[in-house]
Amino acid sequence: MSGGIDESKIDELKESFEKSKKDESEPETKKKEKTWVILAKYFLHGVAFSLIFATLVFLWAFGFFALIVLGSFIGLAIGLGLLMLITGGINCFLTSLLWFPVKTSFWSILGHGIVLFIALIVVNVIIVAVPSLAFPGLVTTIITFIISSFIDGFVSRGVAGFWKEEYPADVEYENPEVL
Repeated sequence: MSGGIDESKIDELKESFEKSKKDESEPETKKKEKTWVILAKYFLHGVAFSLIFATLVFLWAFGFFALIVLGSFIGLAIGLGLLMLITGGINCFLTSLLWFPVKTSFWSILGHGIVLFIALIVVNVIIVAVPSLAFPGLVTTIITFIISSFIDGFVSRGVAGFWKEEYPADVEYENPEVL
């Protein structure tokens, strides 16, 4: 070595700086992608919940009618309890698929269903029923369906957060971002 500057080391240093600049810009791109992914998940959660719930409630209605005819007030209570279990169970399933694990004990699902059912009734009266009454028509139905899908997904995830499965901090998980 003759007291000069080693050009290869300068090139390595320049490459290192350029790489660090790329690394700094990646999180913003990931944030943008993540925002779109999150919005898509809210929409998917809302639409999937609405479709599955509508199908199961249609089937539930027949059983509910039979319970009321056969059991009067006891049949009514059993039928409403089943509706709350259906509501909580659907949301537990969808939340576990899309967001995070949820407690699935009988009482957790029942409580989950009751809270979610009440929250969705309040939200959907405001978001769907009021505009549909004020501006009846197909366009209003389509617009309120799209908006309510996002909002229902958001509310459903928020309610499920009360029953989020907690794991010990000292255990390593395969995909910690999901938790």
